[in-house]
Amino acid sequence: MKIDIRKQLETDVLLGSGAMGTLLVSRGAPSDGPRGPICVTHPELVSEVYDDYVSAGARILSTNTWDANRAKLTKFDWADSLEKINREGVRLAHEAAAGEYVYVAGQVGPLGQLVKPYGPLTKTQVREIFREQIHILLDENVDLLILETFSSTLELCEAIRAARDLSKDIPILASLTFLADGKTSFGADAAESFREILEAGADIAGMNCTIGPQESLDLLLKVVSQIPAPISVMPNAGYPWIVGGRTVYPATPDYFRDLAREFVKAGASVVGGCCGTGPDHIASMARVVNGRHRSIVALEPQVARSAEARAARPESDLETSPLKRKLADASAFVVTVEIEPPRGTDASAAVDGARVLRGVGVDAINVTDNPMARLRMSSIAVAHLIKRETGIESIFHFSPRDRNVLSIQSDLLGASGLGIKALLVVGGDPLKIGDYPLAKQVGEVDTLGLLRIVKSLNAGKDMAGGTIGSTTGFAIACAANPAAKDLDIEISKLLAKIEAGATFAQTQPVYDLAALDRFYARPESRQIPILVGLIPPKSLKQALYFANEVPGMVVPEEILERMRKAADKGPDFEAEEGLAIGIELAQGIFERARGVHLMPMARYDVVKRVLETLPRPVQTVTATAPAGGRK
Repeated sequence: MKIDIRKQLETDVLLGSGAMGTLLVSRGAPSDGPRGPICVTHPELVSEVYDDYVSAGARILSTNTWDANRAKLTKFDWADSLEKINREGVRLAHEAAAGEYVYVAGQVGPLGQLVKPYGPLTKTQVREIFREQIHILLDENVDLLILETFSSTLELCEAIRAARDLSKDIPILASLTFLADGKTSFGADAAESFREILEAGADIAGMNCTIGPQESLDLLLKVVSQIPAPISVMPNAGYPWIVGGRTVYPATPDYFRDLAREFVKAGASVVGGCCGTGPDHIASMARVVNGRHRSIVALEPQVARSAEARAARPESDLETSPLKRKLADASAFVVTVEIEPPRGTDASAAVDGARVLRGVGVDAINVTDNPMARLRMSSIAVAHLIKRETGIESIFHFSPRDRNVLSIQSDLLGASGLGIKALLVVGGDPLKIGDYPLAKQVGEVDTLGLLRIVKSLNAGKDMAGGTIGSTTGFAIACAANPAAKDLDIEISKLLAKIEAGATFAQTQPVYDLAALDRFYARPESRQIPILVGLIPPKSLKQALYFANEVPGMVVPEEILERMRKAADKGPDFEAEEGLAIGIELAQGIFERARGVHLMPMARYDVVKRVLETLPRPVQTVTATAPAGGRK
């Protein structure tokens, strides 16, 4: 009977196995799709890999089940075989590890989807998906669980809790992947992350994948004296190269042997390999790992995190913007106007338009983000050019549709660094209606997740809680629709956006003042400033399009009839009637709302004529002028 691995690791260092997926592919397995199903499509190939690792000297044999969870298998139509894949993966490993010296480790990997508040999965859903796979692995009597290659500490902790829900006794090795700076791709510090996973119920804290042996050793030396538990180190065979269309890893077995010796000296309890390693690497490492006793490292006292907490200044310490001051003034009426970025690299038309709008009393310019999913210059770049060239505040639209979480945070930091103080979080138009209908949508986070990311950056933290050394200080806008058919649902969405970080809202065009009254009758609608959208209709054709083809937009029959009668008299009458409707709506919005968001479609003369009719002229706000307001 095998000794509990936790007991074994009190004194000994154990050697793990190496890569599974890259080795299977190098031996003829399909290079596309998940690796878990190879357990049932090519079991002889999996058995061969298992046997080779045991022969090489591995004392911990990981099963080929890293991606055998429902979230990943569903993408490749393998979900119906989930149980068979996991059971076969463990059965083959038990055959290879027959005896009392090799531990069979049920391998579990991340789901490939983000967890709320940044992605679509709830913690409950995450735990249930992990529970389904882990239940099968436990039922097949694995000796321990290896939860590895996680970049999200939050997700890994949920996987650990799922395992602990099923078994209080099963040993758990929980392993994160770190970058060369010693942080996860979400920006979480290694030592802090290890402490979190141990608190969640892991027995062994590990690092694997991404970085090579030397960088792994550097990281191990930094954290080993801070972690009161065994530590596992399973690096990649260096950074991959693409040679002749093949992925090649440079680190040799001899190099791994030399670094494995250093891992043992530094205090590692489990040593193995990840991507690019094979039986030759493990055999070379076995010479300096197997039979070695664990080096006991004295633990350092815990260091308080107060210094890190002080690193980020509160938003109140930062210079604010005229737009933010005006939004904070309950008596002020805020005017923003939408401008589209250029199709090419010449933003002069947008800048000229912004200059005209500043002259007629507009407070800020909204710059759309690839509207209608059509290629345009970056909204951040145009917003910066407008602010730099004209002095008027700018609000860039920002969508998670085309960006992963790294790009999202990088772009937001860039916008803040350029001095832009406001953004509007939008979902983004469907790609199928734009220039590239076959393009892939990223969508790692939804709009609520994006709002939370911006809120976190405003507090001086990235989405993983790591300090960024300063705060971004954005005014954060969300979208709203006062004319929504189900007002209860719309209010619920608005409250969720406010909770996620929205500090003001801009709405779709509103043509029904009665709908606006119903919206403002709800006290929840007054929690943040709301700028009501307005497009003065330029033609009957446009009004009919809005009424019949744009989701969520309501155009009353009364307005359509007015436009029909005007259209019968000719284009000039049609345009003037549309302007008259726009002026009436603007006056109604002025009486009810904190501001108006005009979408003139480059008709800047229309903006001027609308604003001239408001009961109180809107004053131009500059960087040095005091914020205006309504009496």
